[in-house]
Amino acid sequence: MHRLAKLAVIGLLILATESSAFCRPDGKSDYMQMCAQCHGPTGTGEGRALTEAHPPDLTLLSRENGGTFPFEHVYRIVDGREMTETHRRAMPFWGKVFQKPGKENTPESDAEVKERILPLVEYIRTLQRK
Repeated sequence: MHRLAKLAVIGLLILATESSAFCRPDGKSDYMQMCAQCHGPTGTGEGRALTEAHPPDLTLLSRENGGTFPFEHVYRIVDGREMTETHRRAMPFWGKVFQKPGKENTPESDAEVKERILPLVEYIRTLQRK
């Protein structure tokens, strides 16, 4: 009976781990939900829902940086640490948005913020024009 109980617990742990992975948004889904309204579905700004915004063309970031994607710079812009004046008015500080209320700036909260922003920046990297 103990062996059956252990197997049941292991099975439940596996299911819980897999289901939380399925519930966690990936970079593309976060981009489409949070960024495409201003930057457009392809990152060029075309087809965006909010036409009053004048966001940069995200597909040119590597080209404008000598052919290298400025990962750290983009990460900091997304999380709010390196905002230009236009971003301060138009773009949310996603690092603050992703923090759990009451747990701001804790190691746990910072890890969860990174878990959301890293895949988002990785997705933006895939949008770069060759």
